[in-house]
Amino acid sequence: MTERPFDPIRDCIAEYMRSDCPPDPHSSKLLKTLLEYWALERDYELKNDLLNSMVLKHVALIRNLVDLNRLKNRFLGIAAHDLRNPLISIRGLSQIILSEATGPLTSEQREYLGIVHSVSDGMLNLVNNLLDVSVIESGGLDLQKEWGSFNALIEERIRLHKVLAIEKGIRLHATLAELERQYFDAGKIAQVVDNLLGNAIKFSPRDSNVFIGLDKSDHWITVSIRDEGPGIPEEDQTRIFGEFQFSTPVATGGEKSTGLGLAIAKRIVEAHDGAMGVHSRPGQGALFHFTIPAGCDDDGTTTAQSADRR
Repeated sequence: MTERPFDPIRDCIAEYMRSDCPPDPHSSKLLKTLLEYWALERDYELKNDLLNSMVLKHVALIRNLVDLNRLKNRFLGIAAHDLRNPLISIRGLSQIILSEATGPLTSEQREYLGIVHSVSDGMLNLVNNLLDVSVIESGGLDLQKEWGSFNALIEERIRLHKVLAIEKGIRLHATLAELERQYFDAGKIAQVVDNLLGNAIKFSPRDSNVFIGLDKSDHWITVSIRDEGPGIPEEDQTRIFGEFQFSTPVATGGEKSTGLGLAIAKRIVEAHDGAMGVHSRPGQGALFHFTIPAGCDDDGTTTAQSADRR
């Protein structure tokens, strides 16, 4: 038989209850106080046991969710990777046929091939975004930072988007401060700029303007892109940076969206120790901007971090 642990208050109460002496007021008051204290002590122990049990269950649940999320990312990465190559082939071959390199096309053939090319291009964009999300959530977003020109990068992205802007009658205006060479991942930052500039063109009406800005102040570089589109409701302005989230306004040219671009762009900027935000009012366009530390010291520390230490 298991021996009960020593409990002086409980044993004192038991001894009092076994006593043959008649109770007196002082003893009864003491007994009442001891009973109240003992009850509070037991209540605390029970609550503490319950809390410990809940914490252990919560920890186990979190570990299970982490494992499931890791499995989901692995499956997502494998599926997206296996889909990517055939989609590239479909898009490339349809583009070759559309160019009539293999022979002339009828108007009906051109229409159908145009649909194939457009759909495969949209699917490839989705697959690439899914791969990016899988890598980011798995903690594998490794930046390849090098010294380069922010001005050259922004100007190149503007040139690439100018054709689509002209097709929609949208004028691009750039105000770029001349910056010294910076230390950043050019490929990843280009992806961020492409997303913001592409969205500005996508949601802008015909015969409107898009303004691109590049500035530096207090050891920080700021890139801003403002459009004259329908704007974003206040309740959507934080939500749109989440995965698979869409804003209320629709693209003016019927363009498709995966709901992943802004989430990926925000994570890339944060990996550069920066921040991304939006300012907008319905009917007054939207201003998206991101800020990252400028420059880099010999030890790899950004000038912004050095300034913070000082």
